[in-house]
Amino acid sequence: MIGQNIHFPKGFSAWGLSADIKEGHKKDIGILESDPPAMVFGAFTINKFCAAPVVHCKKVLSGSHLVSHLVVNSGNANAVTGDQGIEDVATTVTALKEQFSGAKDILVSSTGVIGRPLPMDKITAGISRINKLKHSELDKDPMGFAESILTTDTTTKSTQEALMLNERWVRTGGVAKGSGMICPNMATMLAYITTDIRLPTSYKDRFQSFVEQSFNSMSVDGDMSTNDTVLLFSNGASGCQYEQLSGEDQLHFDNMLLNQFQSLAKQIVKDGEGATKFITININGAVAESHAKCFGKAIANSPLVKTAFFGNDPNWGRVIAAIGGLEYPLEPEKLDLDYCGLPVLRNGQPVQYNGKEMLEELKKKDVCLDLQLNLGKASWTTWTCDLSYDYVKINAEYHT
Repeated sequence: MIGQNIHFPKGFSAWGLSADIKEGHKKDIGILESDPPAMVFGAFTINKFCAAPVVHCKKVLSGSHLVSHLVVNSGNANAVTGDQGIEDVATTVTALKEQFSGAKDILVSSTGVIGRPLPMDKITAGISRINKLKHSELDKDPMGFAESILTTDTTTKSTQEALMLNERWVRTGGVAKGSGMICPNMATMLAYITTDIRLPTSYKDRFQSFVEQSFNSMSVDGDMSTNDTVLLFSNGASGCQYEQLSGEDQLHFDNMLLNQFQSLAKQIVKDGEGATKFITININGAVAESHAKCFGKAIANSPLVKTAFFGNDPNWGRVIAAIGGLEYPLEPEKLDLDYCGLPVLRNGQPVQYNGKEMLEELKKKDVCLDLQLNLGKASWTTWTCDLSYDYVKINAEYHT
Protein backbone atom coordinates (compact mmCIF):
# COMPACT_ATOMS: atom_id res chain seq x y z
CA MET A 1 0.00 0.00 0.00
CA ILE A 2 2.88 2.39 0.65
CA GLY A 3 3.40 4.90 -2.13
CA GLN A 4 0.22 4.02 -4.05
CA ASN A 5 -1.88 7.03 -2.97
CA ILE A 6 -4.11 8.18 -5.86
CA HIS A 7 -3.91 4.85 -7.69
CA PHE A 8 -4.57 2.77 -4.58
CA PRO A 9 -8.26 2.20 -5.53
CA LYS A 10 -8.97 -0.38 -8.23
CA GLY A 11 -9.03 0.76 -11.83
CA PHE A 12 -6.80 3.82 -11.40
CA SER A 13 -3.29 4.35 -12.78
CA ALA A 14 -1.14 7.48 -12.53
CA TRP A 15 2.21 8.54 -13.92
CA GLY A 16 4.44 11.61 -13.94
CA LEU A 17 7.70 12.78 -15.48
CA SER A 18 9.66 15.87 -16.53
CA ALA A 19 8.72 17.63 -19.75
CA ASP A 20 11.17 20.45 -18.95
CA ILE A 21 8.39 22.97 -18.32
CA LYS A 22 10.09 23.78 -15.01
CA GLU A 23 13.79 24.38 -14.55
CA GLY A 24 16.01 21.69 -13.12
CA HIS A 25 14.40 18.74 -14.91
CA LYS A 26 11.78 18.40 -12.17
CA LYS A 27 8.65 16.35 -12.81
CA ASP A 28 6.03 18.68 -14.27
CA ILE A 29 3.45 16.67 -16.21
CA GLY A 30 1.23 13.88 -14.96
CA ILE A 31 -1.64 11.73 -16.19
CA LEU A 32 -4.33 9.94 -14.16
CA GLU A 33 -6.26 7.16 -15.90
CA SER A 34 -9.48 5.46 -14.81
CA ASP A 35 -10.57 2.15 -16.32
CA PRO A 36 -13.54 2.01 -16.28
CA PRO A 37 -14.16 5.73 -16.79
CA ALA A 38 -15.23 7.57 -13.65
CA MET A 39 -17.99 9.86 -12.60
CA VAL A 40 -16.34 13.05 -11.34
CA PHE A 41 -17.45 15.68 -8.85
CA GLY A 42 -15.64 19.01 -8.98
CA ALA A 43 -15.16 22.23 -7.01
CA PHE A 44 -13.25 25.17 -8.42
CA THR A 45 -11.89 28.62 -7.69
CA ILE A 46 -14.36 31.50 -7.46
CA ASN A 47 -11.67 33.91 -8.65
CA LYS A 48 -13.04 35.94 -11.58
CA PHE A 49 -9.76 35.32 -13.46
CA CYS A 50 -10.26 31.54 -13.44
CA ALA A 51 -7.76 29.75 -15.66
CA ALA A 52 -8.49 28.10 -19.02
CA PRO A 53 -8.30 24.53 -17.65
CA VAL A 54 -10.86 25.43 -14.97
CA VAL A 55 -13.22 26.70 -17.66
CA HIS A 56 -12.72 23.42 -19.54
CA CYS A 57 -13.34 21.23 -16.47
CA LYS A 58 -16.52 23.09 -15.58
CA LYS A 59 -17.82 22.58 -19.10
CA VAL A 60 -17.06 18.84 -19.10
CA LEU A 61 -18.59 18.28 -15.67
CA SER A 62 -21.74 20.28 -16.47
CA GLY A 63 -23.00 17.18 -18.30
CA SER A 64 -23.28 13.56 -17.20
CA HIS A 65 -20.00 12.62 -18.83
CA LEU A 66 -17.70 9.82 -17.68
CA VAL A 67 -14.04 10.79 -17.47
CA SER A 68 -11.23 8.45 -18.47
CA HIS A 69 -8.20 10.74 -18.03
CA LEU A 70 -6.86 13.77 -16.25
CA VAL A 71 -3.72 15.52 -17.46
CA VAL A 72 -1.93 18.02 -15.20
CA ASN A 73 1.06 20.25 -15.71
CA SER A 74 2.97 22.38 -13.21
CA GLY A 75 5.26 25.34 -13.86
CA ASN A 76 2.66 27.23 -15.91
CA ALA A 77 -0.88 28.10 -14.80
CA ASN A 78 -2.35 28.79 -18.25
CA ALA A 79 -4.25 31.62 -16.54
CA VAL A 80 -4.99 35.07 -17.98
CA THR A 81 -3.88 33.75 -21.39
CA GLY A 82 -7.00 34.70 -23.37
CA ASP A 83 -8.23 32.70 -26.35
CA GLN A 84 -4.81 31.08 -26.71
CA GLY A 85 -5.23 29.45 -23.31
CA ILE A 86 -8.54 27.86 -24.33
CA GLU A 87 -7.00 26.63 -27.58
CA ASP A 88 -4.06 25.14 -25.71
CA VAL A 89 -6.40 23.16 -23.46
CA ALA A 90 -8.15 21.79 -26.56
CA THR A 91 -4.77 20.87 -28.07
CA THR A 92 -3.84 19.07 -24.85
CA VAL A 93 -7.07 17.05 -24.95
CA THR A 94 -6.50 16.14 -28.60
CA ALA A 95 -2.91 15.08 -27.91
CA LEU A 96 -4.00 12.76 -25.11
CA LYS A 97 -6.76 11.18 -27.20
CA GLU A 98 -4.26 10.51 -29.97
CA GLN A 99 -1.87 8.78 -27.56
CA PHE A 100 -4.32 6.89 -25.32
CA SER A 101 -6.70 4.73 -27.32
CA GLY A 102 -10.24 4.54 -26.01
CA ALA A 103 -9.99 7.81 -24.07
CA LYS A 104 -13.37 9.32 -23.21
CA ASP A 105 -13.86 12.74 -21.68
CA ILE A 106 -10.64 14.31 -20.44
CA LEU A 107 -10.04 16.84 -17.66
CA VAL A 108 -7.10 19.25 -17.60
CA SER A 109 -5.37 21.12 -14.76
CA SER A 110 -2.45 23.54 -14.68
CA THR A 111 -0.57 25.28 -11.90
CA GLY A 112 2.35 27.67 -11.81
CA VAL A 113 3.17 31.13 -13.13
CA ILE A 114 0.24 33.26 -14.35
CA GLY A 115 0.13 35.10 -17.69
CA ARG A 116 2.38 32.94 -19.86
CA PRO A 117 1.26 30.74 -22.79
CA LEU A 118 1.72 27.02 -22.29
CA PRO A 119 4.80 25.55 -24.02
CA MET A 120 2.65 23.22 -26.10
CA ASP A 121 5.57 21.44 -27.74
CA LYS A 122 6.69 20.31 -24.28
CA ILE A 123 3.16 19.42 -23.17
CA THR A 124 2.46 17.21 -26.19
CA ALA A 125 5.91 15.62 -26.04
CA GLY A 126 5.39 14.88 -22.34
CA ILE A 127 2.05 13.18 -23.00
CA SER A 128 3.67 11.05 -25.70
CA ARG A 129 6.55 10.02 -23.40
CA ILE A 130 4.17 9.03 -20.61
CA ASN A 131 2.24 6.82 -23.03
CA LYS A 132 5.45 5.11 -24.15
CA LEU A 133 6.87 4.60 -20.64
CA LYS A 134 3.70 4.11 -18.57
CA HIS A 135 4.01 0.34 -18.20
CA SER A 136 7.78 0.20 -17.83
CA GLU A 137 9.86 2.91 -16.17
CA LEU A 138 6.95 4.99 -14.83
CA ASP A 139 5.22 2.09 -13.08
CA LYS A 140 8.32 1.82 -10.89
CA ASP A 141 7.80 5.41 -9.67
CA PRO A 142 4.56 5.33 -7.60
CA MET A 143 4.98 8.95 -6.43
CA GLY A 144 5.61 10.30 -9.94
CA PHE A 145 2.17 11.82 -10.37
CA ALA A 146 2.18 13.36 -6.89
CA GLU A 147 5.57 14.96 -7.62
CA SER A 148 4.55 16.23 -11.06
CA ILE A 149 1.91 18.62 -9.71
CA LEU A 150 4.14 20.48 -7.21
CA THR A 151 5.28 24.12 -7.44
CA THR A 152 6.71 25.78 -4.31
CA ASP A 153 5.79 22.72 -2.23
CA THR A 154 8.61 21.15 -0.26
CA THR A 155 6.98 17.71 -0.16
CA THR A 156 4.26 15.62 -1.79
CA LYS A 157 0.84 15.32 -0.17
CA SER A 158 -0.92 11.98 -0.38
CA THR A 159 -3.39 9.77 1.44
CA GLN A 160 -5.12 6.39 1.14
CA GLU A 161 -7.52 4.24 3.14
CA ALA A 162 -9.58 1.07 2.75
CA LEU A 163 -12.83 -0.18 4.27
CA MET A 164 -14.73 -3.49 4.03
CA LEU A 165 -18.32 -2.82 2.92
CA ASN A 166 -20.81 -5.51 1.83
CA GLU A 167 -17.96 -8.05 1.84
CA ARG A 168 -15.96 -5.95 -0.65
CA TRP A 169 -12.93 -3.78 -0.10
CA VAL A 170 -13.66 -0.16 -0.95
CA ARG A 171 -10.60 2.04 -1.34
CA THR A 172 -9.93 5.77 -1.44
CA GLY A 173 -6.72 7.57 -2.35
CA GLY A 174 -5.60 11.06 -3.12
CA VAL A 175 -2.87 13.58 -3.79
CA ALA A 176 -2.71 17.36 -3.52
CA LYS A 177 -0.40 20.30 -4.08
CA GLY A 178 -0.38 23.65 -2.35
CA SER A 179 1.96 25.74 -0.25
CA GLY A 180 1.25 29.44 -0.82
CA MET A 181 -1.63 31.67 -1.94
CA ILE A 182 -3.79 29.47 0.28
CA CYS A 183 -7.08 30.84 1.55
CA PRO A 184 -10.74 29.92 1.50
CA ASN A 185 -12.41 29.43 -0.75
CA MET A 186 -9.78 26.84 -1.55
CA ALA A 187 -6.33 28.02 -2.49
CA THR A 188 -3.45 27.79 -4.96
CA MET A 189 -4.10 24.15 -4.75
CA LEU A 190 -4.98 21.08 -6.72
CA ALA A 191 -6.49 18.04 -5.02
CA TYR A 192 -7.52 14.78 -6.63
CA ILE A 193 -9.30 12.04 -4.69
CA THR A 194 -10.16 8.63 -6.14
CA THR A 195 -12.46 5.85 -4.98
CA ASP A 196 -13.53 2.54 -6.50
CA ILE A 197 -17.06 2.63 -5.08
CA ARG A 198 -19.86 3.72 -7.43
CA LEU A 199 -21.33 6.96 -6.13
CA PRO A 200 -24.71 8.34 -7.23
CA THR A 201 -25.02 11.77 -8.89
CA SER A 202 -26.83 12.93 -5.75
CA TYR A 203 -23.54 12.57 -3.83
CA LYS A 204 -22.60 16.04 -5.10
CA ASP A 205 -24.06 17.70 -1.99
CA ARG A 206 -21.94 15.54 0.33
CA PHE A 207 -18.88 16.27 -1.83
CA GLN A 208 -19.46 20.01 -1.49
CA SER A 209 -19.89 19.61 2.26
CA PHE A 210 -16.56 17.76 2.50
CA VAL A 211 -14.85 20.55 0.53
CA GLU A 212 -16.25 23.09 3.00
CA GLN A 213 -15.00 21.08 5.97
CA SER A 214 -11.51 20.68 4.52
CA PHE A 215 -10.10 22.80 1.69
CA ASN A 216 -12.41 25.73 2.49
CA SER A 217 -11.36 25.62 6.14
CA MET A 218 -7.68 26.41 5.71
CA SER A 219 -5.51 29.45 5.12
CA VAL A 220 -1.80 30.12 4.72
CA ASP A 221 -1.73 33.74 3.60
CA GLY A 222 -5.21 35.03 2.75
CA ASP A 223 -4.84 35.00 -1.06
CA MET A 224 -6.96 33.10 -3.59
CA SER A 225 -5.69 31.58 -6.82
CA THR A 226 -6.95 31.36 -10.40
CA ASN A 227 -6.56 27.59 -10.77
CA ASP A 228 -7.95 25.99 -7.61
CA THR A 229 -9.45 22.59 -8.31
CA VAL A 230 -10.76 19.66 -6.26
CA LEU A 231 -11.87 16.56 -8.15
CA LEU A 232 -13.40 13.36 -6.78
CA PHE A 233 -13.27 10.37 -9.17
CA SER A 234 -15.66 7.43 -8.63
CA ASN A 235 -15.28 4.48 -11.04
CA GLY A 236 -17.14 1.61 -9.32
CA ALA A 237 -14.33 -0.88 -10.00
CA SER A 238 -14.76 -2.47 -6.56
CA GLY A 239 -18.23 -3.69 -7.55
CA CYS A 240 -19.70 -1.87 -4.57
CA GLN A 241 -22.47 0.72 -5.00
CA TYR A 242 -23.08 3.43 -2.42
CA GLU A 243 -26.87 3.29 -2.80
CA GLN A 244 -26.92 -0.42 -1.94
CA LEU A 245 -25.18 0.12 1.40
CA SER A 246 -26.98 0.32 4.73
CA GLY A 247 -27.27 3.73 6.31
CA GLU A 248 -24.58 2.77 8.81
CA ASP A 249 -22.16 1.65 6.09
CA GLN A 250 -22.84 4.81 4.09
CA LEU A 251 -21.85 6.80 7.17
CA HIS A 252 -18.65 4.73 7.53
CA PHE A 253 -17.73 5.48 3.93
CA ASP A 254 -18.58 9.17 4.29
CA ASN A 255 -16.32 9.43 7.33
CA MET A 256 -13.48 7.69 5.51
CA LEU A 257 -13.78 10.03 2.54
CA LEU A 258 -14.03 13.16 4.69
CA ASN A 259 -10.90 12.01 6.51
CA GLN A 260 -9.08 11.88 3.15
CA PHE A 261 -10.16 15.43 2.29
CA GLN A 262 -9.11 16.76 5.68
CA SER A 263 -5.82 14.87 5.65
CA LEU A 264 -4.83 16.50 2.35
CA ALA A 265 -5.95 19.94 3.56
CA LYS A 266 -3.87 19.63 6.73
CA GLN A 267 -0.83 18.48 4.74
CA ILE A 268 -1.14 21.59 2.55
CA VAL A 269 -1.21 23.90 5.58
CA LYS A 270 1.71 22.12 7.24
CA ASP A 271 3.73 22.72 4.06
CA GLY A 272 2.77 26.41 3.96
CA GLU A 273 5.51 28.58 2.50
CA GLY A 274 8.04 29.24 5.24
CA ALA A 275 5.75 27.73 7.90
CA THR A 276 7.15 26.46 11.19
CA LYS A 277 3.82 25.79 12.95
CA PHE A 278 0.48 24.13 12.18
CA ILE A 279 -2.27 26.04 13.97
CA THR A 280 -5.75 24.71 14.71
CA ILE A 281 -8.35 27.39 15.43
CA ASN A 282 -11.50 26.13 17.15
CA ILE A 283 -14.47 28.50 17.29
CA ASN A 284 -17.28 27.39 19.61
CA GLY A 285 -20.48 28.87 20.96
CA ALA A 286 -21.37 30.95 17.90
CA VAL A 287 -24.95 31.85 16.99
CA ALA A 288 -24.59 30.26 13.53
CA GLU A 289 -22.06 28.02 11.79
CA SER A 290 -21.48 30.68 9.13
CA HIS A 291 -20.52 33.12 11.88
CA ALA A 292 -18.07 30.64 13.41
CA LYS A 293 -16.44 30.14 10.01
CA CYS A 294 -15.97 33.89 9.57
CA PHE A 295 -14.45 34.29 13.04
CA GLY A 296 -12.02 31.47 12.29
CA LYS A 297 -11.12 32.92 8.90
CA ALA A 298 -10.48 36.39 10.37
CA ILE A 299 -8.03 34.96 12.90
CA ALA A 300 -6.35 32.64 10.39
CA ASN A 301 -5.80 35.49 7.91
CA SER A 302 -4.42 38.00 10.41
CA PRO A 303 -0.70 38.64 9.74
CA LEU A 304 -0.38 39.94 13.31
CA VAL A 305 -1.79 36.74 14.83
CA LYS A 306 0.33 34.57 12.54
CA THR A 307 3.59 36.44 13.22
CA ALA A 308 2.89 36.26 16.96
CA PHE A 309 2.67 32.48 16.71
CA PHE A 310 5.94 32.46 14.78
CA GLY A 311 7.50 34.39 17.67
CA ASN A 312 5.98 32.02 20.31
CA ASP A 313 4.06 35.00 21.69
CA PRO A 314 0.55 34.49 23.20
CA ASN A 315 -0.49 37.99 22.13
CA TRP A 316 -4.22 37.47 22.54
CA GLY A 317 -4.85 41.16 21.91
CA ARG A 318 -4.24 40.47 18.22
CA VAL A 319 -6.93 37.78 18.22
CA ILE A 320 -9.43 40.15 19.83
CA ALA A 321 -8.57 42.86 17.30
CA ALA A 322 -9.03 40.42 14.39
CA ILE A 323 -12.59 39.50 15.37
CA GLY A 324 -13.77 42.73 16.98
CA GLY A 325 -14.65 44.44 13.71
CA LEU A 326 -16.77 41.62 12.29
CA GLU A 327 -20.48 42.26 11.88
CA TYR A 328 -21.57 39.14 13.73
CA PRO A 329 -22.96 38.68 17.24
CA LEU A 330 -20.15 39.07 19.79
CA GLU A 331 -20.36 40.02 23.47
CA PRO A 332 -16.86 40.76 24.86
CA GLU A 333 -17.90 40.04 28.46
CA LYS A 334 -18.78 36.44 27.53
CA LEU A 335 -15.58 35.60 25.68
CA ASP A 336 -13.27 32.73 26.72
CA LEU A 337 -9.92 32.20 24.98
CA ASP A 338 -7.29 29.47 25.38
CA TYR A 339 -3.83 29.15 23.85
CA CYS A 340 -2.63 25.53 23.66
CA GLY A 341 -5.13 24.56 26.34
CA LEU A 342 -4.03 27.32 28.71
CA PRO A 343 -6.63 30.01 29.54
CA VAL A 344 -5.79 33.63 28.75
CA LEU A 345 -9.33 35.10 28.92
CA ARG A 346 -12.39 34.16 30.94
CA ASN A 347 -15.63 36.12 30.63
CA GLY A 348 -13.69 38.76 28.73
CA GLN A 349 -11.21 39.25 31.56
CA PRO A 350 -7.45 38.47 31.42
CA VAL A 351 -6.28 35.34 33.24
CA GLN A 352 -2.81 35.00 34.72
CA TYR A 353 -0.86 32.11 33.25
CA ASN A 354 2.54 30.51 33.73
CA GLY A 355 4.80 32.22 31.19
CA LYS A 356 7.34 29.40 31.02
CA GLU A 357 4.65 26.76 30.54
CA MET A 358 3.02 28.84 27.80
CA LEU A 359 6.34 29.34 26.01
CA GLU A 360 7.04 25.60 25.99
CA GLU A 361 3.59 24.91 24.53
CA LEU A 362 3.94 27.56 21.83
CA LYS A 363 7.33 26.20 20.76
CA LYS A 364 5.65 23.00 19.57
CA LYS A 365 5.01 22.46 15.85
CA ASP A 366 1.29 21.76 16.38
CA VAL A 367 -0.47 24.43 18.40
CA CYS A 368 -4.10 25.41 18.92
CA LEU A 369 -6.29 28.37 19.76
CA ASP A 370 -9.75 27.84 21.28
CA LEU A 371 -12.27 30.68 21.22
CA GLN A 372 -15.57 30.23 23.07
CA LEU A 373 -18.18 32.91 22.28
CA ASN A 374 -20.81 31.54 24.69
CA LEU A 375 -23.69 32.78 22.52
CA GLY A 376 -24.99 29.61 20.84
CA LYS A 377 -24.17 26.05 19.84
CA ALA A 378 -22.50 26.50 16.45
CA SER A 379 -18.82 25.68 15.94
CA TRP A 380 -16.17 25.48 13.21
CA THR A 381 -12.51 24.50 12.92
CA THR A 382 -10.02 26.33 10.70
CA TRP A 383 -6.40 25.38 10.01
CA THR A 384 -3.60 27.81 9.33
CA CYS A 385 0.14 28.24 9.85
CA ASP A 386 2.46 30.92 11.17
CA LEU A 387 4.00 33.67 9.05
CA SER A 388 7.78 33.60 9.03
CA TYR A 389 10.70 35.45 7.47
CA ASP A 390 10.99 32.70 4.88
CA TYR A 391 7.47 33.35 3.55
CA VAL A 392 8.55 36.83 2.44
CA LYS A 393 11.79 35.51 0.98
CA ILE A 394 10.08 32.73 -0.99
CA ASN A 395 7.48 35.03 -2.51
CA ALA A 396 9.88 37.90 -3.16
CA GLU A 397 11.95 35.54 -5.26
CA TYR A 398 9.04 33.76 -7.01
CA HIS A 399 8.77 35.42 -10.41
CA THR A 400 5.23 36.10 -11.61
